[in-house]
Amino acid sequence: MAYRTRTMDEVNKLADAAGLVNRKGLVQVLQFSMNPSNDEYKLLELPPNILESLNTGDNVTIRGDHQDEAVLCTEKATFDLKMADTSNSLLLVPECILFKDEEFQSEVSPLVFREVSSCHTTYFEVKHSRPRLEKLKYLLSENLYKGPENETNLEDIAEENITNRNTLYTLSDLLSKVQASKAELIDALMKMEALEIDGHWRLLDADYKEHVVVRILSLLEEKDWSYEAIPAKECCDILEELEPRNILEHCLNCYGEITDMDSDTGEGTVHYRFLEDKICRFYAEYLLRQAGRFNYHEFMESWLQSVPEGMSTKSEHLSGIALTDMKSIPPVIWHFPASELSDDPALRFMKLFKVQPKWTLEEIEPYIRNLVAPGQSLNALLMKFARSSKDATGVKVYNSKKPT
Repeated sequence: MAYRTRTMDEVNKLADAAGLVNRKGLVQVLQFSMNPSNDEYKLLELPPNILESLNTGDNVTIRGDHQDEAVLCTEKATFDLKMADTSNSLLLVPECILFKDEEFQSEVSPLVFREVSSCHTTYFEVKHSRPRLEKLKYLLSENLYKGPENETNLEDIAEENITNRNTLYTLSDLLSKVQASKAELIDALMKMEALEIDGHWRLLDADYKEHVVVRILSLLEEKDWSYEAIPAKECCDILEELEPRNILEHCLNCYGEITDMDSDTGEGTVHYRFLEDKICRFYAEYLLRQAGRFNYHEFMESWLQSVPEGMSTKSEHLSGIALTDMKSIPPVIWHFPASELSDDPALRFMKLFKVQPKWTLEEIEPYIRNLVAPGQSLNALLMKFARSSKDATGVKVYNSKKPT
């Protein structure tokens, strides 16, 4: 089937009828391909910041397994990919010249023919979103680090026993599996207190981590060191016979901060200060994790006695790691960490309201703040999944929208 060739006279008559005067530059006549393939190409609408990333040579990647909804990731952010409909047909014309191009500045008006390779009524639009990090927690939990004596030498693992080998992940491995940008993934690893061991990112087993931190705290007491001035090198030198040095340094970084460099020795000794809120939270979880429901008053007394001298325990230190029921007889407290809840907002709210039907803003905020999407407020998130009311004392509380 041959196309009927449009002439310049026909083009001029149509232009005059449309009121187009003072025309200049080439005239493009669109012709549809004889064998259009609308599935060969997908259209993607990009905001300026993503387009700029592409133009500067940064990586822009679409991530997701077969069961996942695809997301688009730049080096620093994650975006939802959603199919959108348009009432106008979008024509893909590979050689189309635009008005800003030089050809339109010419006084000559040649007639050229352009082939439309495909026609689309849908396209992908992107929306800034939270990274999907639930899979990261699952992957790193497959092979927790429990100390050198529990490690298997990878070189000794038989080639056919591939399971253990596949539960260790490099940063590149994680980027291929987790729907997050590189910057967001690294930030999540830091917040989860993961560390790199022999090129693989690992989480410390909770029991093992508690064991190492208690060793450090016991050494402080034995050496009569202040928790505000811990000599890092000497501390690691002494305990290195018991625990790997990189694990000791990691725990110092997790619960403390560098305060100064002492140059008296000529080597520059780093001093750490243990942070009161982190150490108090550590001891709270240490006491509660295996205890189930704990008598509240007995817990508060034991907790205060456990922390290093000079530190003060506060109820704020329990935010996001424990819940209390002050109406029971006696009052009780139990371990309930936000880190173990689902990253899916609907599932998390369902779990929260199952555990406790009504929450004040102060109670629920630590458990939902990381669910707030870019451009969304905490209040908007609450209004989507909860309804508010006032209890008998006039305090505003939130409860499930769904009937229980």
